[in-house]
Amino acid sequence: MLLAPILCPLGEGNPLIVGKVKFTVAIVGCGTVGTAMGKLLAGAGYHIRGVATRSLDTAGRAAKMMGAEQFSDCPWDMSQQAQVVFVTTPDDAIESTCKAIVEHQGFDKNAVVIHCSGALSSAILSSARRCGARVATLHPLQSFASVDQAVKLVPGSFCAIEGDKTALPVVRQLVEDVGGVLMEITPEGKSLYHAAAVAASNYLVTLMHLALELDRAAGIPPDVSFRALLPLVRGTLSNIGAKGIPEALTGPIARGDVDTVAAHLRAIEARAPEFLMIYKTLGLYTMDLARDKGACGKEAAEKLAALLQPGRPRGDA
Repeated sequence: MLLAPILCPLGEGNPLIVGKVKFTVAIVGCGTVGTAMGKLLAGAGYHIRGVATRSLDTAGRAAKMMGAEQFSDCPWDMSQQAQVVFVTTPDDAIESTCKAIVEHQGFDKNAVVIHCSGALSSAILSSARRCGARVATLHPLQSFASVDQAVKLVPGSFCAIEGDKTALPVVRQLVEDVGGVLMEITPEGKSLYHAAAVAASNYLVTLMHLALELDRAAGIPPDVSFRALLPLVRGTLSNIGAKGIPEALTGPIARGDVDTVAAHLRAIEARAPEFLMIYKTLGLYTMDLARDKGACGKEAAEKLAALLQPGRPRGDA
């Protein structure tokens, strides 16, 4: 449904019009996220004015993928006259790239400058304000292995945004037009938001590795172990979605089964001692959830807490 125009006064002069006009876009940095965002925006009717990255060959391939007008290894040549500029370089180059563009007066006065880092806030783009631009971030909350996968996964995924008040209407429209689900956060909350994403995504890989190694110590080959554990993981995620936390918690700690946990600790200490500390740490954290659920009695909880203390060498119940 076409909405009535919403004026977004991004400085003196002509404002950007949100909700009706599709902006001209420049992409600086042609990695997976930058190229995918360019493809998605082009598919949504945005004009990709140009793309820039260090390698002309890479820039040329990215430009072809998103139907960009031109490409370059000089970012300020592409960012000039673009109403929206994505700086999608690696995280450690975003700030310096933005400053280099500013030094060459590469941002238009009314431009919105956006980066897509999950870990960094819009503050690292603050130099763009010297050109009269406004700054924001747009982070798709997904894990991308390739451009094609990113193009498929962004629609329907949550996209966290934050930044200058006058930039946010533009960013909201971009998220809507690529099919994302809007989630607004504060710049101050960005690091904790990213830590949550790391816990849910990266540490899930770590937990799976822990499970596979414990199975390996039990004599189960990793390929068999993974196929056996994957339905369990999917079922747990389904239970979390259906019941929430802590109600979805099951297992020996949830039911206060001291003997089983003690047996685990003895077996890990004997055959995979390098994983004893992380198992205990996870167990102690799980104890808090078990208490919240109310399924673990006080006496059992005290015994489990004592068993799981980091300094306790053996799993004696």
